[in-house]
This record gives sequence, C-alpha cells and structure tokens, in this order.
Amino acid sequence: MIGGGVMGETLVSAMRVAGWPGSSITVVDRNAERLATLADAHEVATAGAAAEAAAGAGVVLLAVKPQQMAEVLDEISAAVTPGTLVVTVAAALPSSFYERHLPAGTPVVRVMPNTPAVVGRGATSVSAGAAATDDHLALVETMLQATGLVVRVPEENIDAVIAVAGSAPAYFFAVVEALTEAGVMQGLDRELASTLAQQTFTGAAQLLAESGDTPQELRRRVSSPGGTTLAALDAMTHAGLQGVISAGANAAVSRSKELGAELAG
Repeated sequence: MIGGGVMGETLVSAMRVAGWPGSSITVVDRNAERLATLADAHEVATAGAAAEAAAGAGVVLLAVKPQQMAEVLDEISAAVTPGTLVVTVAAALPSSFYERHLPAGTPVVRVMPNTPAVVGRGATSVSAGAAATDDHLALVETMLQATGLVVRVPEENIDAVIAVAGSAPAYFFAVVEALTEAGVMQGLDRELASTLAQQTFTGAAQLLAESGDTPQELRRRVSSPGGTTLAALDAMTHAGLQGVISAGANAAVSRSKELGAELAG
C-alpha cells in the first residue's frame, strides 16, 4: 500500500476485515509518524521506500494523489515483477497512463471509491486495464468488500461514476448545509436544524435501500396534492433543481477528463 492517508488506511482496514493478515500488508508513507500509527492500529508492516515495498509484492495498491503518481510509478517500475497486479484509487488518470510507466503486460485495475467507504457504506467501482482479467477484478472485489457496495464498470464510464458516486458525498453534505441554513432562517436552533436534516437524510436513504421502491414512488407517497411537500418540490423544480444537479455532474466529468489530460501529458 503506497500512501497511508485516509483512503489508504480505509483499504488496509477493509483487507484486514476480509482476512488478510497484517504481516502480508506493507504500507509506505512519507510521514513516519503516520506509518507508526498505522502499524499500531492495523498490525501491518511498514517500509520507508515505495520500491522496497513493491519488490516481490503480488498486489501493489496506489493511494497517492494523481499529481504524485508519475513519480511513484517511476520509482516502483523496476521493482514490479511479472504478474504483479497494480491497483490505483487515483482519479482522472487512465489505465494506459500506468501501463506506460510499468513493465509491459502489467495488469492494472482502477478503483473509484467514495468517502463513505471509511464507515463501510461506500459505493466503489472497479475497472480493468488492458491486461487485467476477471480474476484480477474478483480479487480486488474481495479486498474491498468491507468498504460497502463494489461494482464493475467499463473504464470509459469511470468519469460518470466520479460524478454520481465519487464526488457525490460532497453534494449531499452541501444539501444538508443548505437545509440546515433554511431551518435556521425559519427560526430553528442551528444544532437542532442540522440534527434533523442529518437524521432525515439518513432515514430516507435507509428507507430507499430497504423498501424496494423507486425514488419516484417514495417521493409520490409523501407528496399529497395541495400539501407542503408538493409545494416545496414544485418550488425546487421551478428553481432549477434538476438542472443544478446535472450541471454539477457535467462539471465533475469535464474536470476529471481535463485533469487526466493535464497529468497524462
């Protein structure tokens, strides 16, 4: 595991839950204090250099920022042995970018998690590079099963996944913020407004997941003709709710593609 930040630790924790012994996992991070914390928390091995950790590894997981990726790949390239699976959680960079920096035929799998993976409620996609097989994807799915939902998507759809799942927790947090502010404007205490908004969204998400009904059906059930909910939804629709969401998703996709082009050179 190269990169011991929040997502790196989340993946380490998921692998430990899935049955990987700590002794089989080596974590690399530039922050020595961070490494010590991870070693204590997850009983994993640590290394000071990426090439040292990658040498002889069956799977190399890359959890560094896209801007750091070329440097890391050049560092580990000589240490990656034939058959080593390389898994990346970085956004924007296509599998072809990794393949250019690694020995020919290296299987690459792109993973796009989101932050709820930290609490086991994530939505993660996995996409195969040119040399990755179904067996490689199945291995990655097993490693990530403790993070929440894991789905396979073609790599050409991964930017759309970023818009709908990868970046979407931030959309949710923004809506909770906005609803909290609306409650304050209507006279509620800020803490109470925030608590009500959070619990309502949590409960609504659970209801949607467990009821088997579509969002449209559940929305209709609470939208009585002439009632308060329908009045609110009509106002949101006229204010451009669908357009706002689409604009955000489109911007996320466009920026992902731009960033990929910038970093891939």
